[in-house]
Amino acid sequence: MRLELPASLQLQTIAVAVLSFSRGLLLEPAATKVQKHTASWRLWHVNLKFVIASQQWATIILTILICCVPVAILHWGPGRHPRERDVFLYDGTISYPLGDDSVPAWVAWVIPLILLILTVLVGEFVLYKPLHANITNAITTTLHFVIDALAAFIVAILVQVATKSAVGRLRPDFLDRCQPAGGANYQFKPQYGTDTGVVCTQTDIKLLDDGRSSFPSGHACMSAVFVWYTAGYFMWAIYFRHRQSVFGRFIERTSWLGFFVKDLGHALALYWILLNVGFSWAVAGSRIVDNKHHPSDVVGGFFLGASVALIFVIRATACLKFIPVYNIDTDGAEHLRGGEHGVGDNRLEMAEMGDAPPAGGIPMGSVSPQPGRANSLGVAHSIPLN
Repeated sequence: MRLELPASLQLQTIAVAVLSFSRGLLLEPAATKVQKHTASWRLWHVNLKFVIASQQWATIILTILICCVPVAILHWGPGRHPRERDVFLYDGTISYPLGDDSVPAWVAWVIPLILLILTVLVGEFVLYKPLHANITNAITTTLHFVIDALAAFIVAILVQVATKSAVGRLRPDFLDRCQPAGGANYQFKPQYGTDTGVVCTQTDIKLLDDGRSSFPSGHACMSAVFVWYTAGYFMWAIYFRHRQSVFGRFIERTSWLGFFVKDLGHALALYWILLNVGFSWAVAGSRIVDNKHHPSDVVGGFFLGASVALIFVIRATACLKFIPVYNIDTDGAEHLRGGEHGVGDNRLEMAEMGDAPPAGGIPMGSVSPQPGRANSLGVAHSIPLN
């Protein structure tokens, strides 16, 4: 005997079956996508070949050829001896006693370099992690800025060494280094006047050459390069990278607490930058206290390092769009908009504008990009477009 169900019950059964089937099609790919996004941030998933190949090797090679070779010639070649300027024996500005360095040369640039690396890591792996689809893109961007900062350091060293050799300004402790012939009271005999034939009794040529290398300050220049590169990068990341405060996406600014947290984030960023600049300025001041440089030497070195750093960091932020994006699905480079857009940044910007979906398309069952919302491999991030 054939049992027939009522028409309404048949329609209800069919509707439930269709909904269950469609839900399975919509939700399973999205879940898979989010899981893959999470796994792609594991360190062993880094594609080192892509990271290395994506760097600006033409700039790196040209910097080495243009800067490292002349620096080597100036340091070990015929130009290793700086210009010998006239010596005024009754000159109080070069009559200070010779002493040790309060800040070793390696401290002047190693600590700012470490602070720079920490700043870029925080910027790419914490503040702007949603901009990167995976850890390969984040490391590629981080290495882009670190290598560029090292290139700026090399250029600044070249200019500094060449200027020291060409100018040959005497350090404040030069007479104590030179120990010129004429007795222990040579500094109190104005009749010596300006004498180009001063004979130094000091036999250490390296010590004398260093005494003629006052301008500009190498310590101030080396520390200023990394410090001002850090300041330029962090200012760009916080205030200019996406035309809005990066701290705005953590807590909505409609409440007093949200406004306070945003302002706290900006204040911490400000004082982190000032801490870096303060360290560099302290290094520069130590050179005056140690009788190694005149104040104008320190200002010149500080300005040289800062100017070179700002030129390079502005260029680095502009060239970021030329770096390819790594697609974990295809295990290769993905050029958005015909290769005009680069690592992470434009992926988020396009998602905000609704111009294009994130890499790999919009997973079925996920929220489509809308103004003020950014999708990154199935994960939505709320970012105010103020």
